[in-house]
Amino acid sequence: MPRPEVFSPHCLKLAAWPALHQAAWHLAFAEAGLFEQPKPAARWRPASIHKTRAGYGVYLSWLDYRGYLVAAAPGTLVTRELVRAYIDELRPIAAPNTLFCRIQELHDAIRVMAPDQDWGWLLNAVKSLRSTATPVRNKLPRLQPAARIEALGLALMREAEGNPDLTRFKRALMYRDGLILAILIRRPLRLKNVCGMELGSSLILGEQAASLVFARDQMKGKRPFEADFPDHLLDALRVYLKVYRPYLMSLGPDPVPSQPLTSGLWISSLGRPMAEGSLRNAVKKRTAKAFGRDLSPHLFRDCSVTTLVRDAPASARLTRAILSHTSLETTNRHYNQARMVETSRRHTDLVEQLMQTGQTGNTG
Repeated sequence: MPRPEVFSPHCLKLAAWPALHQAAWHLAFAEAGLFEQPKPAARWRPASIHKTRAGYGVYLSWLDYRGYLVAAAPGTLVTRELVRAYIDELRPIAAPNTLFCRIQELHDAIRVMAPDQDWGWLLNAVKSLRSTATPVRNKLPRLQPAARIEALGLALMREAEGNPDLTRFKRALMYRDGLILAILIRRPLRLKNVCGMELGSSLILGEQAASLVFARDQMKGKRPFEADFPDHLLDALRVYLKVYRPYLMSLGPDPVPSQPLTSGLWISSLGRPMAEGSLRNAVKKRTAKAFGRDLSPHLFRDCSVTTLVRDAPASARLTRAILSHTSLETTNRHYNQARMVETSRRHTDLVEQLMQTGQTGNTG
């Protein structure tokens, strides 16, 4: 049966890669000898490894589909002509952001698999595609002021404590989620770090204060993070640790005597440490109910920094440190985003003022 003209992107699994490509990939992660330079990808995070491997697998599947996958070293199969043909074939069937990601992944893979070659031309292609890559889903209408998000978190904790109609189970989940929201907007960490908070290591609690501490290998930007836990949330944290976290842990299976109870801060409704997906869903559920649009934990970072830049423009460059940006280009996107949000907020603020004035006048 003849193959269809239109290529359908799929990932060629590592085990199916040609032997030379498999060898080059594994070598990029090999442990360096005592007197050797570290291998190119030695410090990659698991998520980066998975993403890059998958992207390169798509390129290999395209080479195979078009009959270009021959027994040759990786560097000889990534040429200007082949990459241009690959882009031309993906462009009609892939969104701009997806196309950019595929070429970025190809570049990230080949630069560590064939580190002695010059891949500047491919990096130029990545930069060119990045300039036209736009997310399909516009996030600007979903952003909320940081103060409003924190207010939601505080309100959830108050309701959990004060609503007698709630079951113990619902109160525990509501209090936990409220505390997560309040912490997340004050300390805009990535989901993996928030979900991975552990008592005694990343969360150090003292009598009068607490600290959040993450080692460099726990952070995406490979820079250590240390910050005070928000003072005004300390009492809420202690209530959670004393009342709600133990209750949630009691919902899990009986602990094995030889296995200590988890030190994870956030406990799921099943009595186990929350998975990233569960924490993300909890945040989206609470924000969707309150704001009419869900906010993912990642968008909290946008909300926090956009508020900072809007209210204190001189602090725009601080966002690079807060969000672990490796370039000012990402920071500039937040600055421009804040300017756009400010324009729309001026209108809504005026409406709020007029409504408040009208309400005041009517009360006479």
